[in-house]
This record gives sequence, structure tokens and C-alpha cells, in this order.
Amino acid sequence: MNSEGFLAALAHAGDGPAQIQQMRKVIIALAISGKLTNFDRAIGSAQIEDVDRSGAFVPAAGRSPRRKKSVVTINQDHLPEGFDEPSRFIRLGSVATIEKGRTGIKGAPPGPYPMVVTAAERMTSDHYDFDGAAAIVPLVSSTGHGKASLHRLHYQEGRFALGTILAAIFPHDPQKLSARFLYEYLTTFKDELLVSRMIGTANVSLSIGKIAEVPVPLVDPSTQKQVDELMALCDQLEGTRAQREATRDRLAAASLARLSTPDPDTFPADARFALDALPALTARPDQIKQLRQAILNLAVRGKLVPQDPSSEPATSLLKKIASLRSKKLEGGYPNEVEARAQLKKLLTQRVPDQLDPLPAGWTWATLMQCSILVVDCKNKTAPYAKSGVRLIRTTNVRDGQMNNIDQRYVDQRTYEEWSARCTPEPGDVLITREAPMGEVCLIPPGERICLGQRMMLARLPADLMDPRFILYSLQDPRLMDRVQDKPIGATVQHLRVGGVETLLMPVPPLEEQRRIVAKLDELMALCDQLEASLTTGEAARSQLLEALLHGALAPTPAASCKHPRAAVSGYVVSRLASRRNFGRTAHMKHLYLAESRLGLKLGGRYMRQAAGPLDTDIYALEKQAEAAGWYTHSVETLPSGHEKVSYVPGKGIKALAEEGVAVLGHARIEMDRLIDLMGGLNTEQVEIIATLFAAWNDALLDGHTPDDDWIVKEVREHWHASKQRFAPAELHKWLGWMRQNDVVPLGHPPRTTQQTTMEF
Repeated sequence: MNSEGFLAALAHAGDGPAQIQQMRKVIIALAISGKLTNFDRAIGSAQIEDVDRSGAFVPAAGRSPRRKKSVVTINQDHLPEGFDEPSRFIRLGSVATIEKGRTGIKGAPPGPYPMVVTAAERMTSDHYDFDGAAAIVPLVSSTGHGKASLHRLHYQEGRFALGTILAAIFPHDPQKLSARFLYEYLTTFKDELLVSRMIGTANVSLSIGKIAEVPVPLVDPSTQKQVDELMALCDQLEGTRAQREATRDRLAAASLARLSTPDPDTFPADARFALDALPALTARPDQIKQLRQAILNLAVRGKLVPQDPSSEPATSLLKKIASLRSKKLEGGYPNEVEARAQLKKLLTQRVPDQLDPLPAGWTWATLMQCSILVVDCKNKTAPYAKSGVRLIRTTNVRDGQMNNIDQRYVDQRTYEEWSARCTPEPGDVLITREAPMGEVCLIPPGERICLGQRMMLARLPADLMDPRFILYSLQDPRLMDRVQDKPIGATVQHLRVGGVETLLMPVPPLEEQRRIVAKLDELMALCDQLEASLTTGEAARSQLLEALLHGALAPTPAASCKHPRAAVSGYVVSRLASRRNFGRTAHMKHLYLAESRLGLKLGGRYMRQAAGPLDTDIYALEKQAEAAGWYTHSVETLPSGHEKVSYVPGKGIKALAEEGVAVLGHARIEMDRLIDLMGGLNTEQVEIIATLFAAWNDALLDGHTPDDDWIVKEVREHWHASKQRFAPAELHKWLGWMRQNDVVPLGHPPRTTQQTTMEF
């Protein structure tokens, strides 16, 4: 693999921190296995000749390495996971000098020399301890207290001072072992090579002797140089991504700030921009969380849906709730003792003056004023049972839902005793007072639960107050600003019971509550979709990188394929032939994407014709497949007059598909993803995607970066007259789909032909 191939692979894998770190691991794996260059070169032979009989490298002039009298034989158990050839490795202590830092952390005055205090912190010194290029390794765990982990390692050149909790590793012969390569190798496999060797309980540390035992791969200097170059590309990608994410963060923060502190004159436009730009503003889970919080904040301030002046005001609604509540409590609901306690507390409920203004028809109220009753849990840990009634503790309430995390149960007797104040019912709101405080959920329909410690329950009048609105309101990120009886606690803060009972609630008219809930459900579902797409994309990229790593470590197959285009065709047909919507058009488009998206060289010649991108060699390929027994095809005339081609796999399809696997290699994961993505689309949708892709890709090959309007115009006006049947709005929609599903061009050939002059 060369730098071009590496960048192509990384384009598929993504440029997130985890992906780039995994790509670094792939690079090292390729280097060790001899696959980094385009030829399989014997590695380590020159170096092995320089190893003397004691197992130590002949030192470079001017350095006297420490040596062990006995040599530790490297076996497979010593190697990083995935490597199984001990002969390609040698002990680090045999090829490098390992020196402990000499300058105390509180030591040297500032001066002209760099000083590494920790692997993540730099200072200056008036003296230097070492001169040369070295990998810097921490000797003390960054966590300690029995937990081993390390901050990032460091690379240093020139004269420098080194803190005493660090070690510098100097290769004996820098011409044969690059310090930068050594640093990248140790960084990539830090947990396996270094953290695993740390010892201790209260203070976890790494000794010089343990570092000396680390196995180092024997890689020829030219390959090490390639590693250095590719690592530099990774550095550039990390820097570019950091700049891009910083820009995105500023845009997201500015957009959400306009919603949190709205300008009445510009708010409608600001809100419309923020909601339309959801996919662009949210590329990380933390950004989606911020977006959810901004949406909830808009909802509880009446900014999400318009008000209806004809709606019954919330003040009238609260009067109805008060009347219903009084009737129930004075009648002894849910029991005489609790009814008296609730009536007594209601006498002290107050709403302070000078609260934030609310929209017309809204009013402020306490949670008790919005509810039939608000009760606390039994202030004691319930005895657990192996089965019975679910005990809902604070750990079982997260993100607006009830979960089964570390689920505990109580028996019937405990359930009745713990529910003496009020038996929890479906639709009740549960609120945590601690660990953490302020988590809320509704008891789902059909659930029978027991209220655990540090939990509170609010029962709402379902016909007069929408429970879902109360739930959303309690998830407002500014909820704690509405707590009158503030949280207490020195180490672990918790809400007082009175803090929950007197919690200030913005109350809109009932019909507006329902409209807000409907809108919130819609927007939260969109956030869920964005979150799911991030998770799915992350999983796909991880699979691709795992495949790349597996391929880097796997032996190079000796077999070659005489018919690469036919082999990929066979693989696609074997996967999709059984689907009714798969025919010649989709067949061609998958072959086109195998070349233009995956970068395979299959010799396709694609033209801008009606069904394009069209390669007329598809007809010869079908005849070849039939003659070889790979697959046959049949033609059916549809009622519309169009022809529908279907494929039937033959006896030779399995062997051909296996050749296709070999041809695809690392790209198989991405090919499978494309097949799964487009396998459920109809012929016309596949044609739209491939045509948009081709127009976009051609522009990249010409050195241009087109916008969406240009791509749509190119497809409709500069391709073929038949493409004008696709409306611009439809093409724009599919461009959005392509970006969301990462089906975007990378500028790989081939370029489509019979094209008019492009206009930029």
C-alpha cells in the first residue's frame, strides 16, 4: 500500500480520532508484515546480521547501552495481538538504550532547552540531559490507585531535559531503527506493550527492565521512512479535522445561542435555519445532546409552536386541577394520612414574583399545583428479592426512560409496605433526588413497580395536564434554575423533597401542551435518526478498519484472478440476483461504483447515455457468464413497455464470487455496505444515485469542487435528455441521502465520456 492507497482507504474509514488511531495501527501492521510497499521485500535481513551472539545490536559510536547478561527469547505471547511471527521481532533492550529522566519536576530554571515534564506537558530548562532523537515513555500510571493507563507518549529531537518520571529510548543505530518509527509503534500498541507490563497496586509504574522486554519489529529502513510519511499524513488529517470541528462547534454554538436568547425580530428565521441545518450541525453525539437541550428549552418557553388566542388559558386549567385535587384529597385519596399531608403542604405552595415572562395564556405554577399529589419514597433501602415486583431505583431512570440496569426486585410484602403512602401507577412521573438528581421518566403502561430510595412520584390529572409535556418540561436543561428549595450536600448534592414539590413549572393551555408534545416527538425522532446514523456510520467504519487490519496481518494470497471485472460482477449477482428490483441497470451501477467509489481497476468504459453511466461491455459480460456457467439472464417486457433483465445464478457462480472476494480485498466491506444500502432501492433510484455520483466524480477528476446546484444542472442539462424527467428537488433530496449515507465520490477514475463542456 502506498500513500495514495492509504488515503483512499482512510476516505472510506473516516477521519475521527478513533479511525485515525486505528489507521496508524494498520500502517504499523502493514510495515511489519512487509505489505506497506508495492513489493514483498524480505525485512530485517540486514539488521539480523548486525545482531551479535548475545542478542544485542552493535552500538553506534559514542553510546554505551546497558546490556543484560541473559537474552529473553521472544515467543508469540510477547507479541501484540494479531502478530504471530516471533522471528520478525527483537527485544527493545537489544536495539536501543533506555535512560530514565534526570531532572526533577520542580527542578531546572527556565532556559533555552526543551524540557519534557510529563508526556503531555512541556517546559524549558537551562540545561539538557540528552542529545538525539528519542521516544519518551511515562514510567508512572496516569490513573494510579491500582489502575494502569498512560498519557500519550512523546517524540523528541535534539538536546532536551527529561523529567524523572519519564524514560527516553534511543535507538543504537538511527540509520537502521528510526526513533520516530519506534515512537509510532509504541504509541500504536501502548496498552499491549507498555500498560500490560506496569506493576503495583497503590502506585502503578513501569520499570526500565520491563520496557527493555518489549518486542520490536525488524522493519527495513525504507519501510520505516514510509511509515514516517504516512504518519505525517495522519497528523495532517487530525489537524484538518480539528479545524473543521472547531468551525462546526462555533456555528452550532452561534445557532443554538440565537435560540436560547432569541431576538424577537429574527427568531423565526433563526429557528428555521437551525432546524433545517440539523444534519450539518450535528456530526458528534455531544452536538446532538446540545441540540436536544436547545429544542427542549424552546418548548418550555413557548417558542416551538404558535399560540392560539382562543385556547382556554392555563389559569383556568389550574383552577380545574385544584377543584379535582381538593375533591379527591378531601375524600381521603389515596389514604387518609397521605391526603391530610398533601392538603397541609398545598397551603404553603407559592409562586414568586418577577419570574421570566411567558407567552399569552401561559402561567407559572409549582409541580404540586399541577398534580393530584406528589409523594416521596420510603426513606430506607428496600430488602431485595430474587424475583417479584420491579424496584425502580435512581439507576433505573435515565434520559426520560425507565431501564433495566442492575434491576432489583422486592417481594409482595415489601411492595405493600413501601407503597403505603401511594401505590405507583402507569402514567405517574418519577423524579430522582440524587445519583444523579433531576432524572425523570413516566411509568410505562402495564408496569407494576415499587418506588426505590431517593425517588419521588407525581400523579397528574391526565385529562387536564398532558403527562408527556410535564416529562419534557422536567428534562429542560435549565431545570435546576426552577428549583426554589435549592439542592444541598457537600460532596454529593441532592434535591430536597420540598425542592421537588415546589419546582416551578411553565404551564401552557392544554391544547398547546399537546401541540408542543407532538412537535417535540417529531424533532426528537429526527435527533434519534441522526444519532442512529452516526452510530451506524461509526460501526461501518470500525468494520472497515478491522478488515484493513486483518488484511494487513493476513498472508498475501498467491492466487490471481484472470477476470477481475467478471469476478466482481459474479459477487454482486450472487448477492442480489434473488431481488426483484435487481436487473441490468443496477448491475452496471454497482460495477461503476466498484471502480469510481472503491478505486478498483476493472477496465470499465462508462458513457453518458440514457441508462448511464452505461458500459456497453455489459452485454459481452453477460454472454461470457452464460458460456462459463456463472449466471444466465432473461428479458421480460413490462406493461410500461420497458425491458426488465433478471439474472439466474449458475453452478459456477460460487467459485466466481470467491474470486470476487479476492479482487475486492479490503474494499469488500465497503462493497457490502453499498449493496446493502442500494439493494432495497428501485431501478430508477439506483440510476439517480449513480448519475449524480458520476457527474460529481467527473468534476473532481477535472479538478473542480462542484456545489449541489451545479451537479443537478449537469445531470439534467449536460447528460442525456432522458435525465430531465428527474425534478431538481428530487435530485437535491438524493444528494442529501448520498451525504448522509456516505456515498460520495473521491475522484477515482474512470471518467464518463460523451460529455459536453462543463460550466463553472
